[in-house]
Amino acid sequence: MTLINREDLGGLILAGGQSRRFNFRNKGLIEFKQKPMIAHVIERIEPHVSSLAISCNTNITQYQALCDTYRASLGKTSIWGVCLSDSANNALKGPLAGIERHLKEVDAPYCFVCSCDMPLIPSDIVTILTDAMLHSQQQACHIIDDQGLHQLAILFKTNAARAALMQLTKVNAVTTASQSGPSRHSIKQWLKQMSSLGIAYKGPAEKMTSINTPEQLVMMELAEC
Repeated sequence: MTLINREDLGGLILAGGQSRRFNFRNKGLIEFKQKPMIAHVIERIEPHVSSLAISCNTNITQYQALCDTYRASLGKTSIWGVCLSDSANNALKGPLAGIERHLKEVDAPYCFVCSCDMPLIPSDIVTILTDAMLHSQQQACHIIDDQGLHQLAILFKTNAARAALMQLTKVNAVTTASQSGPSRHSIKQWLKQMSSLGIAYKGPAEKMTSINTPEQLVMMELAEC
């Protein structure tokens, strides 16, 4: 059994969404308990990954400044804390566009991806997923909630993920050309192109919750997690 060490893991935080339900504000930069939501995510996953990138299509200057601050405090090299925007004319949409952009840059054999709007994400989430991958021999492992729904916390083998994105792009092209159904640009459809395993998170639901509205932000501020 080959261990997955920190040096083998790249990290990506997705912050490229439009945040329609949050009045189009960039969620990762919204304050949660006195600091930006994405700062909580960085601090929780940084100990487990050798590199870190942020997928962001707006507010790039602010995100890069935040990364620069963490890089200096943590003594990282210049390749740590890179901000990436989606590739022009990308056939993929949504989170997959950000993942595809990251996969062009990363050379680590494994990657962990999560969303910027999960400020209470468990500090051991990467460990949970790496342990599951080692024991299951899957190409990807992802968190599901108690109802079996996908949560945006995923560990995958980099080469398998690249191949799966290429395959999904081909499927989308055929579907679009035949007009037999909608284009499939979801994380779920991408994972179906790999051997993947859903892992039920057994801790408090708030820890795996994405904050999508101002009202939810207020409620989560009061959560005892």
